[in-house]
Amino acid sequence: MSQVILKYRPRDCPPEWEAVADGVRMLVAAVAEQVSYPVKLVLRVVAMLAMSAERAGLPRDPAVWLEQSTISRCLILDSTLADASLQKYAAVLARVHETLVWVERGEEPRPRLRADRSRAVPYDVSELTRLGVWAQSLPNTATGRRSALAVLCLCAGCGLMPAEMAAVRGTDVLRLPSGAVVLIVPGSSRLVVCRSLWEGALAELAAIAGDDHLFVPDRTVAYAKNLVSNWTKRNTPADPRVPRVDPRRARSAWIVALLRERVPETLVAAAAGLTSTAGLAAYHAWVPAPTHDAAVRMLRGWA
Repeated sequence: MSQVILKYRPRDCPPEWEAVADGVRMLVAAVAEQVSYPVKLVLRVVAMLAMSAERAGLPRDPAVWLEQSTISRCLILDSTLADASLQKYAAVLARVHETLVWVERGEEPRPRLRADRSRAVPYDVSELTRLGVWAQSLPNTATGRRSALAVLCLCAGCGLMPAEMAAVRGTDVLRLPSGAVVLIVPGSSRLVVCRSLWEGALAELAAIAGDDHLFVPDRTVAYAKNLVSNWTKRNTPADPRVPRVDPRRARSAWIVALLRERVPETLVAAAAGLTSTAGLAAYHAWVPAPTHDAAVRMLRGWA
């Protein structure tokens, strides 16, 4: 079920989908085990509702999506639905709304978000260390050492998604007077500050790349569908103690590290390119609760 939810994309993928995708997936993950309808049907119906609400300019909030006025407006305006489909979709949304109310009131157990249900398992510190050593051992070429370091700096250091990572050029990276290295994510207004562990390597890569890409430079196309996967297959570590290179796991490690350090979730979500903090819920499976003493200090505040 988890993979069905994660991989779902609506047919023809309307432009509104990316804005609501995380919210739809989190909502369906929360209610899927309590709703008797097939998960693919629930995904299709909830996605249709969320995109309708997005086109209407409504807040990106599942509670707003599931208001009766929002549901009615969505179903009435969709002239492509036959009467039978209209009734089925209304029944699905009524059940989803009912289940969400139970979940929010605590009348039903909240479905547990397991690691394999939501996001790629993050690398731990030891795995990232071994990957860093492995990257440095590669031939000092643009598609060897430099591309391997680009994956680690941009995904484990800046939390970029694979396509974003592949689009970064040296001119997108800036060093501030404070010494911090910031990244302007191509195609967005998002500003990301690189983690201190990776900032030196990222600044060096950017200086070498200049106007070219950091990852697999000198390509004939800006981005090919299998660019990242083909590179990782060609560059699988020979040492079994070194994990495979996976930009998604590196991004997960970046998010989890920030959450463990109690960085405000609004700040993490904005830097990660998420539409809301709801998209971070899945990562809490790897974030331990604060100790009793830490909880007391945080709740007490400054004395």
